Amino acid sequence: MNLFQRLLFRRLCNEVSVDGGEGGGGAPAQAPTPAKQEVPANGDTPAPAGTEPSKANDASSTKQEDTDKKPVSTAPEKYEFTAGKGQELDKEAIAAFEPVARELGLSNEQAQKIVDVYGSTIMPQIAKQQEAAWQKQVTEWAETVKADKELGSVESIGNAQKAMDQFGTPELKQYLNDSGLGNHPELFRIFSRIGKAMSEDGFVSGSSENARSAADVLFGDSK
Repeated sequence: MNLFQRLLFRRLCNEVSVDGGEGGGGAPAQAPTPAKQEVPANGDTPAPAGTEPSKANDASSTKQEDTDKKPVSTAPEKYEFTAGKGQELDKEAIAAFEPVARELGLSNEQAQKIVDVYGSTIMPQIAKQQEAAWQKQVTEWAETVKADKELGSVESIGNAQKAMDQFGTPELKQYLNDSGLGNHPELFRIFSRIGKAMSEDGFVSGSSENARSAADVLFGDSK
């Protein structure tokens, strides 16, 4: 073995000893295969391991963004509302509306617009619906009186008119006509019975020993 062969042999022995352990019997060590990273479906290159953004940082960033997006309240210390022309402010409705307006952070101008819409549009519509419902009720009462054999008779109507003429004031007659309560079956019934009692008992409006008082006719003899 010449000098060149000896040097080459010694070099090979040293490499085997370092990589394969004592005796040089081990197989040459292989470099570890890096873990395969999955490529996202959208084709973006995944971030290297260990460089993903912290979830805590994401949560903090989201919270900060939500805080930034939250509207700044412009609600005044006290709301000052004015009623529209020919209108009056509903104190109870205003008292219920103010806390809501303050919670929403409405300025006085924004809240006033809602008050204006309520007074000029919503309230008239509600009043119109209530009026229609009341007129329907008054019509039903009148139909009930006409359909009743006792109340709808000519005699019963005459008796009710007699009682009204005797005891009813002009103001009461006007109110019953305007409100429609004069058509209420039970109110009509009591006036009819009063008129009938007046006819049967010989009631007279002047003074007389045999005449019964108005209280006796209306409420019965207290004796």
